[in-house]
Amino acid sequence: MSKGAVLLVTAAIAAAGASAAPPNPGTRDRGTRDPGTRDRGPRDPGTRDRVTWSDVAGSYAAVRDYTATYEKRERAIDHGEPQTIRLSFRQPLDVRLDWLDDKGKVDQTAVYRQGLNDGKLVARRSGMLGSMVGTVRLDPHDKRALEDSRHPITEVGLGYIIDRVARDLRDGRVTSRPVVEDTVDGSPAWRFQLDAPAEVPLFGIEGAARAIVWVDRAVKLPEKVEILDAASAMIERHHFKNLRVNVGLTDAVFTL
Repeated sequence: MSKGAVLLVTAAIAAAGASAAPPNPGTRDRGTRDPGTRDRGPRDPGTRDRVTWSDVAGSYAAVRDYTATYEKRERAIDHGEPQTIRLSFRQPLDVRLDWLDDKGKVDQTAVYRQGLNDGKLVARRSGMLGSMVGTVRLDPHDKRALEDSRHPITEVGLGYIIDRVARDLRDGRVTSRPVVEDTVDGSPAWRFQLDAPAEVPLFGIEGAARAIVWVDRAVKLPEKVEILDAASAMIERHHFKNLRVNVGLTDAVFTL
């Protein structure tokens, strides 16, 4: 299947069983309540330490870079066929995406560096992007760069997801249900559910009515996001596995 040079980020999510040490716990402010804590009602003793979205944002503030195995599905792209991508991200917005084939080998790479390469993403693959061969430079919003994702590469990663949810909660564009305990791939997680009225395209996606975000309880970072329509059918799924934070990524990683 054809694989594009971009993705969400949107999504944007700490993988189950992540091997990285948790970000600085001092970033968690137990005295601060964000909009995501509204209308939760009384907490029972087993949920007094329930995470808030401010906690998630605080954990991400300690992240300088990270790597993850990024698995995504988009209903609008190849009928939701899965893509597996090796993701490298460095603040503020250096991104490398290595698409993996069925044998786990890289068959396509895309790199974006904020403020460099005239704002273009640089991509490389034999036969990449349809008839293109070798290395190409494309605007992130070019239709060829969006062949296999509705999201530009500038929206990739955990930060975009965290910022988007925080902004939508603050602006009252979505409502949040009480956070509940859950698991992802057998590891403990907190599950956030966000609902949007019919006239609001959740995460900018037409027809999206609900987002479910799983946050890894150890590192307090998103690890999986599902975007659903009004009938609870999946529009997109973004899953970040094997997350490793603050690994010391260098410029060489983001150079093609």
